Amino acid sequence: MSLGPVARVEGSVRVLIVDDDPETAAGTVSALDEYDSLDATAVADPTAALEAHAGSPFDCIVTEFEFGGTAGLDTLLRVRDSPNPPPVILYTRLDSEDVVDEAFAAGVSDVVDKRPADTQTAVLAHRVSNAVVAARQSTELGELHAWVRLIADQSLVGLYVIRDGRAEFVNQYLSNLLGYDTDEVIGRPVTDFVVEEDRAIVDESLRNRSHGSVESMSYTVRVRNRDGELTALEITGQRTTVDGEPVVVGTAMDVTARLESERLLRRSERLTRQIISSLPDMVFISEPTEFDVVYINDQFEDVWGRDVSLLYDDPRSFLDLIHVDDRDQLTRAIDELFADIRDGVADEQYEFEFRFVPEGGDTIRWAHARAVPLLDENGDVTNVLGVMSDLTERISHERELAQQNARLDAFARVLSHDIRGPLAVAQGRLELARELDDDSHLDHVERAHRRITDVVEDVLSLARDEHSVLDASAVPLADSAATAWDMCSSNAGDVRCEIGELPVVEADESRTTRLFENLFRNALQHARSGRAAATDRGDDPELVIRVGALPSHRGFFVEDNGPGIPSSIRDRVFDSGFSTKGDDGTGLGLDIVRQIVDSHGWVVRVADSGAGARFEVLFDPVGEAGATV
Repeated sequence: MSLGPVARVEGSVRVLIVDDDPETAAGTVSALDEYDSLDATAVADPTAALEAHAGSPFDCIVTEFEFGGTAGLDTLLRVRDSPNPPPVILYTRLDSEDVVDEAFAAGVSDVVDKRPADTQTAVLAHRVSNAVVAARQSTELGELHAWVRLIADQSLVGLYVIRDGRAEFVNQYLSNLLGYDTDEVIGRPVTDFVVEEDRAIVDESLRNRSHGSVESMSYTVRVRNRDGELTALEITGQRTTVDGEPVVVGTAMDVTARLESERLLRRSERLTRQIISSLPDMVFISEPTEFDVVYINDQFEDVWGRDVSLLYDDPRSFLDLIHVDDRDQLTRAIDELFADIRDGVADEQYEFEFRFVPEGGDTIRWAHARAVPLLDENGDVTNVLGVMSDLTERISHERELAQQNARLDAFARVLSHDIRGPLAVAQGRLELARELDDDSHLDHVERAHRRITDVVEDVLSLARDEHSVLDASAVPLADSAATAWDMCSSNAGDVRCEIGELPVVEADESRTTRLFENLFRNALQHARSGRAAATDRGDDPELVIRVGALPSHRGFFVEDNGPGIPSSIRDRVFDSGFSTKGDDGTGLGLDIVRQIVDSHGWVVRVADSGAGARFEVLFDPVGEAGATV
């Protein structure tokens, strides 16, 4: 007789026999004890059986159906209320099928016929072993299922199983995200929770998996919870089979905050780049320990005239645009900055000021750069932020303001002193002429008025030339010089003016004439003392003013044989308000000369002539010996 597969039981199996027939119970215990793995004990009624199991739990209970003519199975089956209840096997004479049906309905694990036969105890032993193995496996599976469920419910990500597009399983985390109880989610189509715009993503994913064409995938969809709030879920899934049917198992993670953070970060980066790009200053970011540019805005190309890509390839390539006098100093400053960072002694910021010439240009520009080491939360330098400002306009403006302030000072001095003095002389002499009836005082009045007229013309000329527009035309310089001498010669006395051959240039005719006029007046004013000194020495007192072209034909000169200009003051003669004549000079004449020269793009300088004063005006100073800007 085949008993079927025998389950192998690990360890001893304690069996409790419940039978009110002592002889039969003893025989059953003796038969089961024949098996090494079975350890049988007998009691006479269900109540005793419950007490015995409560005192020391058994692995299996084998019981009769009736006790003293009364069915006691219901009482015995109360053992199922205990932790890890043992299997109960009904061991009785099977005279009626109703007994079998009633036993299985009551919850017994198995039924064995008790008819006398040598093989029945073997059948019973076999059924006990199988029941114990099944019970132990069931207990282990139950414990495993409890652990799995606990882990799933405590998971910080959503877990799900989908079968035929419906939720087969969701853990507590996922059901909480959806705002429903778990049993409200189970069985519903998963697309019920997905916003309409994203449902096609889910449908396509599930459809592909059901056909086996996609093993796994990842995507992000938005779901709406019971309260209508939106949550972004990052879904991962894997196709597998359970009981021969395809299912999808996977995870769902709430990435709403992460996506919002990424959106804000992208927006912040975009705004930062827009702000940096719109700044008039050049902004760059370098690696922390070496001058290696990782970002630079477009202002570099606008200001320096060089393609930005060249700076990425060779960050130090811009140094060849730095003024030669500032290049070594700036290079050392950059090296010291990164050396300080490497040594851990970096300052909060570094500042540099230097000059540069843009690519393809010839105009020197001024720049100010500030470098700031950027720190992380640990105080370590992560990058170096640099900002470079073009100071050319500011410095030019500052110089212009300084010049304007000097002119204002000169104007104030003229109004407060240079005009007031001659005016006082004129008023005093006029009173004397009236009181004494002496016309000789009127000559002094006339000279004072001429002095006032000269001062006013100089001030007006300086003010007009500051803002007027250059009206250029072909101007014969010899004609302009002759016209200017005519204006000055009435008070020149025996002064002789020699005008040589001069070029025709593009210039403003009226300003050019005024330039010569002021140079002639300067010679006449400073020659008086020279002529007096020459007369005292017995030398020829005649003053000669000469005008001619420079040997290079790049300019002209105006010189005289007067006392000349001491070398100690040559750098100051063009300053507004500077005069060596004391109260007799306005200090504006040569300032007007310089201003007219500047307006034409020329250069004026005081040159050595051996004797007397010599002024040279250069149209193009390039290549002219001794020329300075």
